[in-house]
Amino acid sequence: MRRADRASRVVLATALALAPMVQAQAQADGASSAPSAMAALGPEQREALQRRHDAWRALPEALRREQREAWQAWQALPEDERARMRAAREAWRALPVAEQQALRARFDALDAGLRRGWLLGPTLGADWPRLHALFAQVPPDEREVLLAALRALPAQARADLGVLAQRTPPDARDALRRELLAQPAADRATWLRRRVDP
Repeated sequence: MRRADRASRVVLATALALAPMVQAQAQADGASSAPSAMAALGPEQREALQRRHDAWRALPEALRREQREAWQAWQALPEDERARMRAAREAWRALPVAEQQALRARFDALDAGLRRGWLLGPTLGADWPRLHALFAQVPPDEREVLLAALRALPAQARADLGVLAQRTPPDARDALRRELLAQPAADRATWLRRRVDP
């Protein structure tokens, strides 16, 4: 597959993973839930907001939890990745319905853990199949630090980390993560390269 095709599919896959929250963001762009913003709404806008709230409350709890997770993932994405997501949403909408359905079916056929990896955005989502083993069981209090470290790594360093993830036995993965984070941020890529090719 050509690199451009792969990049397009990566962003489209991320858009599919984050679709509920990207759509919600599109509807809510510029809106705020602050009381002053609510007071500034006209009667029709308040009614529309109440209808959206009622529709949300009517959803099954599992679906609300899934959409809440997607929304939180959206909030955690860097702005440049959000921009890529918005563009992907528009690209996906421009596709013929049959292609949309085919892409959706391919995405839905992925392992659930890999689908969830796309919640990390187009950059980390593409690398998630290789990194999953290393980061799948990270304690919640370490998650943000690790995601920031991963996002700061260049593509080759993430590829090297993926190789290490596959080579590292499960009982040694915590130690590898700690070693990675113990390196100064500027030295992590070099450290990873030396670990992969000693």
